[in-house]
Amino acid sequence: MGANIPAIVTESKESNILLKCGLGRIHQGKVRDTYSLSGGNLLMCATDRLSIFDFVLPDLVPQKGEYLTALTYFWFTEILSEYENHLVAYGDDVLPYIFPGEKDEKLASMIPVKRCMVVKNLNILPFELIYRQHIGGSVYKEYLKTGMAGGHKITPNLPQWSKLNKPIFTPSTKEDSGHDINVTAKIFNNLIVDGEKISFHFAQVYAKAYAYAEKRGILILDTKMESDNMILADEVLTPDSSRFVDEKDWRQAMVSGGAPAFYDKQIVRDWGKEVVTPFGIIGINNLDPDNPEHIDFVHNSLRVPSEIIDKTAERYREIFIRLVRGWY
Repeated sequence: MGANIPAIVTESKESNILLKCGLGRIHQGKVRDTYSLSGGNLLMCATDRLSIFDFVLPDLVPQKGEYLTALTYFWFTEILSEYENHLVAYGDDVLPYIFPGEKDEKLASMIPVKRCMVVKNLNILPFELIYRQHIGGSVYKEYLKTGMAGGHKITPNLPQWSKLNKPIFTPSTKEDSGHDINVTAKIFNNLIVDGEKISFHFAQVYAKAYAYAEKRGILILDTKMESDNMILADEVLTPDSSRFVDEKDWRQAMVSGGAPAFYDKQIVRDWGKEVVTPFGIIGINNLDPDNPEHIDFVHNSLRVPSEIIDKTAERYREIFIRLVRGWY
């Protein structure tokens, strides 16, 4: 089942080109479109679509898909190369998979290779593998009420985004519609064969990435990953799947009691929380992503202010440069 996408951003020049190549699109996610390839592999193309609170918005963030794909490639091939992943090809190397026979040179020149990865066709686990080195986000309300997060007992009275002694695993379901549901690590381990082994494995992945980013003055407060058992899949450690902050900014926030600036789409989330709707509800976060009227309002009556889009694009660009600078 694909995402519910506004008509204005359903198709792009990139998707039109891939469809002209004769590829069959088998899935449209909130950001990524997936196409079948001969030989059993898949082509994933990251668009510039933007989603918050399980709604896809009717605006695009320029070059977002390119940054997401390039950053994922960087993690797979440089920092996390010792861990098995689903990557087969990236960039110009995807062209032989799109044209297994005679290549159409004109079409090939228009393929959005910087947005594309050829990947193995895996059986992805029905859970998001979420790791947190800092306490905050969707589990913070639970923590304030119970002192627990994902089944883990946490030191009481920590300000939001405080650093924990060690990362915690707080998985969630992957719902076809509506919001994903947070579950405990124990539930995950009971439902998934080798669940404990899998959760420990990807905790190591997160720890290595965290250590690398920290050396560059960046903290990965939390991240979510997808896998087929021990194989890392989908995007990894991007601004769409992780919360990045500048370490100095985070330290100042811990002293002042404020929130650090996030290098992701948080600025869009903050805008979305203030949107006045015609339903007597303030904030897109309080709308129901399964309600047709709410969907219609977000898709057809909203536009994200240009200054919000520009700032978001700059944050995606800056985090990419800070993480990758010096490697290529």
